[in-house]
Amino acid sequence: MKKKPLIYFALIITIINLSSLGVILYQHRKISSLPYEVKGQKVFDQIKREVNLTPDQIKQFQKLRIEFHTQLDSLSAKVNQKNKLLAAEIKKNNPDSVFINRLVRDISSMQTEAQYLVIHHFFSIKKILTKEQQEKFFNIVLQRFLEKNKLSGPACIRQKDRPNK
Repeated sequence: MKKKPLIYFALIITIINLSSLGVILYQHRKISSLPYEVKGQKVFDQIKREVNLTPDQIKQFQKLRIEFHTQLDSLSAKVNQKNKLLAAEIKKNNPDSVFINRLVRDISSMQTEAQYLVIHHFFSIKKILTKEQQEKFFNIVLQRFLEKNKLSGPACIRQKDRPNK
């Protein structure tokens, strides 16, 4: 009698694992199918033009971009999968707080890993640029970062701009 629920449980876990694997593989193929020339090409064209990259630097830069985006895309797919699991668990009537905490730690760890990938990528790029080119490159990156990460909404209102209560 006790074996039957255990068998059902094992079957359900196997189906969930196979489904998760299928989603991960699908997402990886979907991401991998995009040509790297398309990803960020506008920004790369701006960098080539404004930083005045040599043909050799362009080749090195492209190689670094492909390596970086391959790693980052893979990590991003994993984070997305964990976020889906987290959302599904939160929606449950009786969510498992231990499972939620584990997912949050996993996501946090992967986001930290992504940040280190970005830092390593910038150090690699720095090695192929002259000092003058580095200055121009990081100005472009900083400008793009600030544009991309603009905050909005009531939480972003400066203290002095808030109405008095």
